Amino acid sequence: MSTTVVVTPFGVAQQLAAACVLSNISGTIVPIGEFTGIVLSNTDVASGNEAAAAISKLAGKHEVLLLVRSEEQIDAGHYRHGTRESDVPAGLALKNLPDVLEGLLLETVSAHDVEGSIETSSMTKLQASAATMSPGRAAVARTALLWIIVAILAGLVTAFGLALGIGGNTVAWVVAVFGIIVLLFALWRIWSVLGKGAKR
Repeated sequence: MSTTVVVTPFGVAQQLAAACVLSNISGTIVPIGEFTGIVLSNTDVASGNEAAAAISKLAGKHEVLLLVRSEEQIDAGHYRHGTRESDVPAGLALKNLPDVLEGLLLETVSAHDVEGSIETSSMTKLQASAATMSPGRAAVARTALLWIIVAILAGLVTAFGLALGIGGNTVAWVVAVFGIIVLLFALWRIWSVLGKGAKR
């Protein structure tokens, strides 16, 4: 078994945690200087490579650094777009990054004890989706939700008005017509908001 740390360009631990949760990658997210890493304990080398490849796809054009300690050896490599691009001298990688990284690899520092660490198991997929939303998309989602609620209420008012209107109640027919107008407007607003959101 080995200890694996994948150092990523994500600057905020919560963003990496969210990306890992949505990609079904489990571990502990830790701040490493200006970067963020995920610590995978008790994994074999193959699992570490798979995790690094998956995370490198999330990082877009940026590289991620994989460090795997097995027994007394540390293997290091750069990944981009799901592929290992190059091997890296482990000593050089450790020299250029904060000391906490070496402590995590040698297990002299526990990932849970690093300030700002996040267990991926503590975040639900719904929370992860919200964390990866840009402010613009979050605003679109809130607006769409508001109009969905309006549409549901308008639907209930329409159904209520139709139910009473069948008995010949004129006021109920007016309520039903009003409900239909509001419902149609709400549906148009939902379609409009989601259409604009898709372009962002």
